[in-house]
Amino acid sequence: MFATLTYLIRIRFRKLFGKEDYLAISLLLTGIGVLLYFANKNYSQYANFSLFFIFDIARIHFNRKDLELLKLNQNFNTILFLEYSIYSFPILVLLLINQKFIGVGFLFLFLLLICRVPKINQKPLHYPFKMFDPFWVVSFRKNKLVLFFPLIFLFGYMGFKYNNENLYYAVLVFFALITCIPSFEREELIHIKASCYIGKNYLLQQYKTICNNSIYLGILLVLLFTILQQWFLLVLIPILLFFPMLNLLFKYAFFERKILHSIFFTLFLGNIIYGFPLLLIPLLYIKAIKNLNKIQNA
Repeated sequence: MFATLTYLIRIRFRKLFGKEDYLAISLLLTGIGVLLYFANKNYSQYANFSLFFIFDIARIHFNRKDLELLKLNQNFNTILFLEYSIYSFPILVLLLINQKFIGVGFLFLFLLLICRVPKINQKPLHYPFKMFDPFWVVSFRKNKLVLFFPLIFLFGYMGFKYNNENLYYAVLVFFALITCIPSFEREELIHIKASCYIGKNYLLQQYKTICNNSIYLGILLVLLFTILQQWFLLVLIPILLFFPMLNLLFKYAFFERKILHSIFFTLFLGNIIYGFPLLLIPLLYIKAIKNLNKIQNA
């Protein structure tokens, strides 16, 4: 059973780490520790964000392709429960530190129940996305990102009902994160080499794709804030394009090291309020163009 569990964990993270890449593993653990520290200091402000974590566990479960194979093991439910508990370890630690034992009990109950829910087969949704970057459609289908939008609308309604501006800002943050997800994927090198767009023109086409697809999603946000009559927040929506565009620079600046891309992007956002990370954007742009030219001329 434990051999199967170890194998599943290794498979889950193989896209992040190279073989025996201890530097990347150390950076990831350090990043998790830093996030836990800041989340604990501001627990009351970020407590509601744990709902998104539960949604992510459900997303992982419903996207699995190995459930039928795992059912051949007599400890099928135990293996799934332990696997999801390992993924949930950071949020469990946070809840225990803040003595939220009811929350811990609810999370374990959720994990016990989700392990017994069969995979739901459904027809793929069609999205009106520009297909220069096919990972917009791939990400939304693979990660079931459309399921997060009802939760975003719920947060918006709760913010209106309880006059809580933090929930409005949470809506903006998670919308920005959703638009960033496609840029965490990597196209095959052959696709970059075969493109008729070279270097900065290739990057420009990616930016146009981000703008086009984000506008489609932004219509939902405009509709939400218009209904709630939050006119100031409508002005902030175009600013959200900065985040997926920034993530695209990190993607091509660290194209061969996905884990470094994720860590440095997180550190950049965590320190953006101080202003100095913005000075690195020109360097990221130069490095991204250099890497694209290197790939296309190889």
